[in-house]
Amino acid sequence: MSNADIPVYENPHDLHEATGFVHRSHIPNFDIFAVEDINPSSKRCMPPYRQGFYQVGLLSYIGESKFNLNTDWLNFEKHPLWFMVPGQVISWVRDEKISGFYIMFRREFLIHSFPDLTKDFPFLKMTENSVMALTKEERESLNLDIKRMHSVFKNPHPYQERMLEGMLGSLLFFCKAIYERHKMTENHLSRAQIIANQFETLVDKMYVDTKNVSDYAEELNITPNYLTTTIKRLTGKSAKDIIQTRLLIESKSLLKHSGLDIAEIAYRLNFQEPTHFTRFFKNLSGTTPNKFRRM
Repeated sequence: MSNADIPVYENPHDLHEATGFVHRSHIPNFDIFAVEDINPSSKRCMPPYRQGFYQVGLLSYIGESKFNLNTDWLNFEKHPLWFMVPGQVISWVRDEKISGFYIMFRREFLIHSFPDLTKDFPFLKMTENSVMALTKEERESLNLDIKRMHSVFKNPHPYQERMLEGMLGSLLFFCKAIYERHKMTENHLSRAQIIANQFETLVDKMYVDTKNVSDYAEELNITPNYLTTTIKRLTGKSAKDIIQTRLLIESKSLLKHSGLDIAEIAYRLNFQEPTHFTRFFKNLSGTTPNKFRRM
């Protein structure tokens, strides 16, 4: 890894080591801990990094803590439920008295129960809102569930891992209900909604390799016109808009958090010329890459 790259912590152990947190999980691909336990060993701030695992946070006290995700500051409510997914760029400054719980898990921990994780839990997609506001009842219910998980985690026994797998799945379904309340979606997905979900998953995988709507339509075995019409009807955005928005998110992350020059970023994102990248960035953001970086 070159010095220009943003560090990637593939599992919770790697992140804990980087932050100075002495806690270590005894269960592969899974961890849960009370946020207040990170004192006094852990760092109070972290420069930008990515992680190769999912993270669920239920915070009961935030104080002066600040979190930046993909160049945007997160707007936390009083008791936020928030998520991090692999590939996002996060940096933070934490209040010394921050409290709550973090759950961290890799896809492999749930692979037997949920082989297509983002299909079952679409709120874990890169393109979804990372923060959900909770009702009092939802907050209390989640807090009880997470405390129970934490208790099971701290008391090893032969069926501990299977229990935690089931409890995590149950918790994610509860989060899905909250997500659907936010999105006001129906319980049963229409064909159009299925196509939209599949398209967003493809965008996360293919946005660097291709920016052509026709390539995504071919992967979905539908016509480009049908894909564009479907996405526009459901999201209010064109398929091209969604591809470009994902590309812009990555562009901003690299500009703000890496030492790569403009040309290197352009070629990394598969633009034929740096001028093409500059034109793309200015059209979508209203400013040039150099000006954005200086800001």
